[in-house]
Amino acid sequence: MKFTKLASATLLSLATISVSKAVTLDIEITNLTQAQSFTPRLVIAHDNTVDAFEVGQPATSALAWLAEAGVIDDEQNADSSGANFEALLGPVDTDNSSNTWHRFGGLLAPKATLSYEFDTMDKPYLSLLSMLIPTNDAFVGMDSVEIPTAPGTYTYYLNAYDAGTELNDELNSARTDIVEAGTGIALGGYGVPGVAGGGAPTRIVDLGTGGTGVGAQVVNGEVEDGEDGPVHIHRNTLGDTDNAAGASDLDSTVHRWLNPVARVVITVPAPKEL
Repeated sequence: MKFTKLASATLLSLATISVSKAVTLDIEITNLTQAQSFTPRLVIAHDNTVDAFEVGQPATSALAWLAEAGVIDDEQNADSSGANFEALLGPVDTDNSSNTWHRFGGLLAPKATLSYEFDTMDKPYLSLLSMLIPTNDAFVGMDSVEIPTAPGTYTYYLNAYDAGTELNDELNSARTDIVEAGTGIALGGYGVPGVAGGGAPTRIVDLGTGGTGVGAQVVNGEVEDGEDGPVHIHRNTLGDTDNAAGASDLDSTVHRWLNPVARVVITVPAPKEL
């Protein structure tokens, strides 16, 4: 298994189910960071042919869209059509043979908790992904956890990963004094330097505006785009405490984190009595 469960399951019943049955799970996610928000969550129930991400392997275009821009489907960004998770998995809320998936909620603020009901449609594995903002291409991920069959409550702790599709320049994407080298495109978004950010609760007010860049440096008002893949455990942001200068536009006293960054609690309901 590519994912380590860090907490024991608390069983509500000693009953077991010998084969996987279609069940509606209650999935609760808590943002454990102090200043990183989670973009809308992608939850996938699937078989062993689906792999949302693989540590040590290059990111797919679908993962790049999610990790750099928080985009899962065409509705969020039409430019992602054909390259996002919707294109990879098939229609939403549908039995796509190998999977079924749903996009849950808006931004999940630091220290906040939300829960959702999710129909697994007989699929044996569960994956969950969401971008961390403000970052360049960090995401929280749960990879192919076997869905428990015994009724009970199961707790998992999730790490932050680096998709490796964008250099961690840690530059405020709201800045207008920097553009992408070679193209002149403004910072922010998919395939362009700069950390994703915006309105509350992303704490954009804590971002500086004078950084010279961390993983890539500003030269004559331009910053190179690049990659540092494959997918790997995120080494955290560097940050600094100078809002008007320094290397990073992130605040080292605010935007840094330690793994795990999320807690997921899955509740498998007891079978209904006939």
